[in-house]
Amino acid sequence: MTVEMLIAKAELKDLVDTFSNLADVKDAAAQGELFLPDGKLEFQMGFDGEVNDIVGREALVAAFSATIDPCKAVYHINGQHSVTLNEDCTAATGVAYCEATLVNEVEGKDVITTNYVRYADDYVKQDGKWYIQRRRTTFLISEKRELA
Repeated sequence: MTVEMLIAKAELKDLVDTFSNLADVKDAAAQGELFLPDGKLEFQMGFDGEVNDIVGREALVAAFSATIDPCKAVYHINGQHSVTLNEDCTAATGVAYCEATLVNEVEGKDVITTNYVRYADDYVKQDGKWYIQRRRTTFLISEKRELA
């Protein structure tokens, strides 16, 4: 593995972590900037669930905002992240795992939703910066409970 590949893998891990960190501080606009202008988010519940698409930064920011803005708290923790790069380190695919926790008020009570998520990503490097071209978000497990 070359030094260029090691640098690219570290940059891509940072990209994935930045996406989660921005969700935690409810900065949907900055999350959108991590995608290409025509970037695509696919999401589904379980591997057999229907796949829904959101395309373009404006639509992505609206979707991210709709998810995180109503929350009283948002918390992500990322796990393993595997990346395969092309030869010149300008494109890559990756798989990342994340535990995403959201706290919302429902009927006067705090409800915590914990999602166990698998991201399958396509990345592109443009003008020296990595972007998410496509992200398949699969909610493997989702559980809700009243927060004590």
